[in-house]
Amino acid sequence: MTASATINDTSTIIYRPVRKHEQQQAIDLWYSIFGTFPGMDDRYFGSLASPRYQEGDTLGAWFDGKLVSIVNIARLILRSRDDDSEYQCATITCVGTLEEYRKRGYSRHLLRMAIDKMEQSGKFDVSVLNTRGPKHYSILGWKQVSAADRVSVEWKNFNLENSNDEWRTASDVFLSDGQLLLEIYSNKPRIYQFDRSPTTTFEHWVGWSWQREGAIVCMLRGEEQGYAVISNPTNENNVCISEWRAPNVDIERKLFKLAADEIHRRHKETKVIWFRGLPQYMSLDDLEQCGGGVVNTERDRTTMFRNIRLPDDKFEKIKPAYSSGEAIFWSGDYF
Repeated sequence: MTASATINDTSTIIYRPVRKHEQQQAIDLWYSIFGTFPGMDDRYFGSLASPRYQEGDTLGAWFDGKLVSIVNIARLILRSRDDDSEYQCATITCVGTLEEYRKRGYSRHLLRMAIDKMEQSGKFDVSVLNTRGPKHYSILGWKQVSAADRVSVEWKNFNLENSNDEWRTASDVFLSDGQLLLEIYSNKPRIYQFDRSPTTTFEHWVGWSWQREGAIVCMLRGEEQGYAVISNPTNENNVCISEWRAPNVDIERKLFKLAADEIHRRHKETKVIWFRGLPQYMSLDDLEQCGGGVVNTERDRTTMFRNIRLPDDKFEKIKPAYSSGEAIFWSGDYF
């Protein structure tokens, strides 16, 4: 899969997959474009973090021998709770072009190559991406799904009594309870969610994201088994409940209250509690009653889907699940 075009009498653009010995070039390019943290982009190629990665899943554009634009396909499994199906998901990530080479159609050409790869390989069911620039992808066939990904509650029902439930750092939780964390996530699923197994993959992606945000985790055991995550706990302006998993509405309510109380314990002036996504079981009215104040929703990113080979009836069930908030793309599942 190689294509070339002459830009002028002396310059040539070549489109082709990034080879194994060129992966560091891809990492360096991502760092130049996105300013990512050291070690973040390495995980796209690492066997522990990305065991399904295959050489050729990263596509690049070379201008006179210099890598200037790039698109990555992350191979993830999207699980359906209703029929226990597994969909092979081609997740479009790390789409970027060096600033001085933008608006020349390089990334669009690479996206078309990615589409050809997805459709011709016979190994993908659906493609998904998150973006703040949906027009770039909609003209190539990805369909936009509108969903609330930030929820705020004017919280009044704080419990000022000390709780016996423990909040631990993400690194400590993965060290001592990583397998249990994965089991809770997998056994109490939303209607659609990405497979995070094995534990090493969970830790290298989601765990890395939590640690980067200094997240703390509260785990409930036994019959109440569930967890909640607070990201940026020391930053009063950016602290939020970033993820949670519960077996039922009562445990979800308990986790929300525990998290809100912990945020208030750390930041006494806090009056608004932020969530990344809608509740798993509770309605917005339930959430308003839980917190005692007004609930607002916001949209920060746009989720987009492209059907590769799913029957239409199966594909059409996925989109409204994300639009309604029944399914969520959690921060850290991919970048």
